[in-house]
Amino acid sequence: MHLAQWWSVNEDGRIRCELCPRHCLILPGQTGSCRVRKNIDGQLYSLVYGQPIAIHIDPIEKKPLYHFQPGSRVFSLGTVGCNLRCSFCQNWDISTASPQEYHTKPVEPEALVQKALVQQCQSIAFTYNEPTILGEYVLDIAKAARAANLKTIMVTNGFITTNAIADIYPWIDGANIDLKAFSEEYYRKMCGGNLASVLEAIKTIFQVGTFYRVDHSPDPRLE
Repeated sequence: MHLAQWWSVNEDGRIRCELCPRHCLILPGQTGSCRVRKNIDGQLYSLVYGQPIAIHIDPIEKKPLYHFQPGSRVFSLGTVGCNLRCSFCQNWDISTASPQEYHTKPVEPEALVQKALVQQCQSIAFTYNEPTILGEYVLDIAKAARAANLKTIMVTNGFITTNAIADIYPWIDGANIDLKAFSEEYYRKMCGGNLASVLEAIKTIFQVGTFYRVDHSPDPRLE
């Protein structure tokens, strides 16, 4: 476990997570909707810091980021959990999982950067599940990566608060943002989120100056 950032305590003792627009109110001993941020004795902890369950070497085009270091190798990692509930999720087995469902070996940020260098990767991508929910781990890896002259990439649903963007994205070099639909109803029914927050995040990431690409594959059910 790792003490989390982006939270406050309500007058009734519940913790309000301020990492994503869901703003979960978390009772002692409980986790937020993402399943990986837990209220322990009045403090919020990340249960997935240093706990990747998937690590692979990919071509950058698989992220996909065709105009960001084209032809390069990227060190990709993910954990469990997600802050959306997309009914069509292709990685549902990890996005809907809790940390205790997987046995993992801890990998500290500096060690992970060294693994990427050994594999002759030019960047590190946070992908497979939603990287926003492991924001503390992302931030520490990104700082270590920049010191080692490695780029970092977020493959994300864009469901993140502007305050968290301000802390994390100055350290992120590239982002692929998955815009699910241009419909609040679709986001509510199919994803358990909202469109307005994602559009605000895209605008804020642009203002930070991170290189980004927006992916949008229209759902045929909307046509």
